[in-house]
Amino acid sequence: MKESSFMKRINTKKSAVISLIVILCFGIGYYLLVISPHQKAVKSFNEVTTKIQKENRSLEETIKASKELLSSKDKPLDENLTVELKNEVSTAEKKKQVIPKIKKKTSDINKQVKSLKKPINYTTEIKELKDKNQKYSTSVKQLKQITNPSNTFVESRLKEIVTITDVQSATENNDPNQDLNKQGSYTAAVYFADNEVTNPVAGADLVAKGTDAGGCVEVYKTAEDPKKEMTI
Repeated sequence: MKESSFMKRINTKKSAVISLIVILCFGIGYYLLVISPHQKAVKSFNEVTTKIQKENRSLEETIKASKELLSSKDKPLDENLTVELKNEVSTAEKKKQVIPKIKKKTSDINKQVKSLKKPINYTTEIKELKDKNQKYSTSVKQLKQITNPSNTFVESRLKEIVTITDVQSATENNDPNQDLNKQGSYTAAVYFADNEVTNPVAGADLVAKGTDAGGCVEVYKTAEDPKKEMTI
């Protein structure tokens, strides 16, 4: 009886050990065949998406600069540049690699990684955006120069014309029309003499001679002001 009881205990221990080995083998197999491949797939997904995010960041920064130009109250002299820049931004945004939400199944994640590993090159898009940003910024500066410029600025530009021999700005005291600096009227009136005008013109000075000696450049605060004046 004692021997039989002893054998039973031995057999029970053997069964427990065998069960433990089976469970351990199953656990190792599950880790090697399921958990480890899944972890590797997730790691690969994170690595490839990190690279994409880095590439995307360069493009996004350039797009952001473009959008800041477009949203600014400062507008370009060439209105066509606004449309061109908007179109370029739209094109660049469509080219940007979209990072998908990671799948649950290992096989699906591996498919995502394979698809995301395709080379990304935003060189063309970034160059096109930067070129249009530069043109847009330059055009904004040009508009600022010609929007209600000072009389001295107009004089300096007129003097660059080879046929113009003299310039003179009107003042509120000698303005022939008496409209200088009046509400809605011009803020500067610069008269100029042109050597292509050969007939003598009477007048004590260039303002007195008027436009007959060459012409006059009138400056307004807004583009609407001269239109309003023309309708009066």
